[in-house]
Amino acid sequence: MPQPTTAPKTAIVVGASTTGLIAAMAAARHFDRVTVLERDPLPTEPQWRKGAPQSRHVHLLLRRGEGIIDDYFPGLLQELIAAGGRRVDMSGDTKWFYAGGWKQRFASGVTMHCQSKGLLEWSLRQRVARLNNVTIQDRAELADFKSDGSRITGLTLRNDTALNADLVVDAGGRNSRTQSRLADLGFGEVEISELPVDVGYATGLFEIPQAKRDWQSLIVHPRYPDTKLGVIIPVEGNRWLVTLVGWRGDHPPPDPEGFLNFAKALPVPDLHDAIVDATLTGPIALHRFPGNLRRHYERMPNFPDGLVVIGDAACSFNPIYAQGMSQGASAARILDETLSENGIAAGLSRKFQKRYAKLVDLCWFISTTEEFRDPTLATHRPIWAGLANWYLEQIHELTWSNRQAALRFLEVMHLQRSPLALIEPAIAARAVAHGLFARAH
Repeated sequence: MPQPTTAPKTAIVVGASTTGLIAAMAAARHFDRVTVLERDPLPTEPQWRKGAPQSRHVHLLLRRGEGIIDDYFPGLLQELIAAGGRRVDMSGDTKWFYAGGWKQRFASGVTMHCQSKGLLEWSLRQRVARLNNVTIQDRAELADFKSDGSRITGLTLRNDTALNADLVVDAGGRNSRTQSRLADLGFGEVEISELPVDVGYATGLFEIPQAKRDWQSLIVHPRYPDTKLGVIIPVEGNRWLVTLVGWRGDHPPPDPEGFLNFAKALPVPDLHDAIVDATLTGPIALHRFPGNLRRHYERMPNFPDGLVVIGDAACSFNPIYAQGMSQGASAARILDETLSENGIAAGLSRKFQKRYAKLVDLCWFISTTEEFRDPTLATHRPIWAGLANWYLEQIHELTWSNRQAALRFLEVMHLQRSPLALIEPAIAARAVAHGLFARAH
């Protein structure tokens, strides 16, 4: 872990999301005073919050994010398990139908933490609030940044409160208005990349039935052009969180009968059969995700010091790939490392955004390559997309029977390895042979 530096300075983190809270923990190593500002009221118990409507749905904490949280919050993962969360092996404990076949089952060691988003955020928030140099303030809505013309020097709130800061960390989510605020202050425009997906979610919380089963989590993932996906994960309270997802306007409905009918239309019956006699414990929640969005702050020639932008405020990916919390946690780690090397000296912000962009490049590639299959969504596909899609089809089919391919796929998904790991010679030879010969018979 990076060593903390002595810097009698002040930082403000905008947003008490998972990303914001981990960033506050990282910033607390470098600043005498850290203030976390949250626009909405924060719950006093583990539950979803208004400011994060997607928090009712399945959230997977990937292995990379799990490791970072364990470093910054020692013992917290064990506390989550004690509170009813689960650590689930993505192969050994998960029954996963992917692109036409069932993935091979084996103890992979690549785990995901399963609990409600409300429990995870609440647990992080309790830890951050215990720090002597951190204050969490809710009902505090950002109005604008303060600037001296060359750097961001703080911000003002909607109630006209002015706060000075040596560093502002924007972890305010996808609806962040930093791009327009910087333009208004004369720092220029932000280049934006978008790829629509029109994904709709419906999630129900079910009591786990008594019937025996050989899995803890169940995933049914479509093969293009199919549009329906389903996920079951165990969460606290001996319950299942069941999320159904549909692309391109084929969205699951909120009524229980329609929910079951959507599940029945998945390519295999396993998820429907698991929940058909289970007890739904509350209303079904809906959420809609319009598309992948990336704001390229790293490309701004006049990006100001005194500000960094992280998490969904910088890059928002299709949630089905489960990258959000882990890439946000990684941003906090990169900020910690950059502060350790640079302090708050000139150039910190640009240096951070460029380093962070390398991680975002990886996440963007993983999340958008599958989307490029659909010409109605991706009207300007990169020239490499066709070959990449063909190759990944072979990898997906190899994961049904080949343990090495299945493990590498999981490691890439969990942001532990670069996608280049999928073209290691041994795997590439099997993938090409599968595509050229096995599929031909």
